[in-house]
Amino acid sequence: MPGPVIADLFHKSRLSRGEPGRTALVDRDVRLSYAELDERSDRLAAGLLAHGLAVGDRVAILSHNRVDYVVTFLALAKAGAISVPVNYLLRGPEIRYHLEDSGATWTFVERQFLNVLRPLVADLPGHRVVVFDGATEDGELGFEELLAKGASGAVLPEVEPSAVALLQYTSGTTGRPKGATHTQAGVVLNSVSQVMDMPIRHDDVYLCMPALCWAAGLHSGLLAWMQRGATVVLHPSGGFDPDAACALVEAERVTAMIMVPAVLRVVLDSGALQRHDVGSLRFLLVGGEPVPVESLDRLERALPSVEVVQAYGQSEFPTIMATLDPRYGRTRAGSTGKALGLTELRVIDEAGADVAAGVHGDIICRSPATMRGYWNKPDETAASIVDGWLRTGDRGWVDDDGFLYIAGRSKDMIISGGLNVYPAEIERVLGEHPGVKECAATGVQDERLGEVGCAWVVLHEGTSVTEDELTALCREHLAGYKVPRHWVVCDEPLPRTASGKVQKFLLKR
Repeated sequence: MPGPVIADLFHKSRLSRGEPGRTALVDRDVRLSYAELDERSDRLAAGLLAHGLAVGDRVAILSHNRVDYVVTFLALAKAGAISVPVNYLLRGPEIRYHLEDSGATWTFVERQFLNVLRPLVADLPGHRVVVFDGATEDGELGFEELLAKGASGAVLPEVEPSAVALLQYTSGTTGRPKGATHTQAGVVLNSVSQVMDMPIRHDDVYLCMPALCWAAGLHSGLLAWMQRGATVVLHPSGGFDPDAACALVEAERVTAMIMVPAVLRVVLDSGALQRHDVGSLRFLLVGGEPVPVESLDRLERALPSVEVVQAYGQSEFPTIMATLDPRYGRTRAGSTGKALGLTELRVIDEAGADVAAGVHGDIICRSPATMRGYWNKPDETAASIVDGWLRTGDRGWVDDDGFLYIAGRSKDMIISGGLNVYPAEIERVLGEHPGVKECAATGVQDERLGEVGCAWVVLHEGTSVTEDELTALCREHLAGYKVPRHWVVCDEPLPRTASGKVQKFLLKR
């Protein structure tokens, strides 16, 4: 019997436990059943193949959350192509890097990002552009046009479970993002693991709040709930409005959702839970950082029947490797819990031996769902996956009962509002300014976002550079959430080790 492929997550027949007539996706006034999603993605796959898409081609997707995003992801998986989600918050130079590094030859794009994309692909001969909505220019294709070209019942290529299906880009310590490669079977097994170990039900209505371009949007949630045959409601991308979100929960009778602690705090502070009937909620998955006991208490007072599961993971794994059972939210406050059923977690010393309880070490993990490696980066892959174990880059410790705690991030990652920001990305941009002699970026606590960036800058002698200039430089090259909120201009050189590395623990604000 062949192994699982991504299409298996969505295909619901009379012979399976799924219901083909059940609503699969909801986006405002658009609703697709599982049968319609299956048929529509079949036609799109056929239309793409008719227009020259080849097995193994990389296809970027630059868009807000929308039903057509999911249709495209499924169609590409069926056609044997590789999806490359691109964060819509990125700036032109960042998007260009994703296209060039992945070798994408196609891009599906929402019309509002066409002004950014078109100048980029003009320098990429043969790159095909598919517009989800709006008018097309010469050489571009319309999404509905592709669907019309694809015949229902067309014969699609046989897809191997071991074939790469997804490049999930994650920032790296070098300042350049890396594409974590996930196979068809790996994506399926990630979903299987979540369904095994979390209270995901077939009659759920799951609100997908994170952007589909993030691992937390696609991997953590949407695919798992769809495998179970539940209904997925897509939350609109863009600025978060707690009243609008709670109104959506009320209107669709949402039972489950994902959010980061920073968003949970915004919801609790807004009073939106009291202004709307959100009593249908029964399950909340929270990740990115531990949930404060105070937030748990406030949520319990507002919604006493809601279970809160805290999760720990990363794009390379992918997504969720450990969860904290709701029973331990208070007694094990600060812990990220224990490994999921298909996951092995260890905390090791420099020699690779397991450390004793209470001793800090490097967190490593392995699972059938772990990435194959970084796209076209053998050296980084070899450094990250050793003897089958993924080096997470995080440090932590376990208590006597085996609960995992995160002590810090050896990669110095900043988590701002649930989004990953690597200091090296900021440092690379600032280092290009002719007035900057040296720089470093660190995270500082922020009441609303959890953490925000702080840039420490040493200027060349006789140089005058304003914070506004440096902020403008960052905004030109980086997504808004990566731009430092705090600036410190130093009169002395940054503290460094004997080997020349900046000692960031000495940079205190």
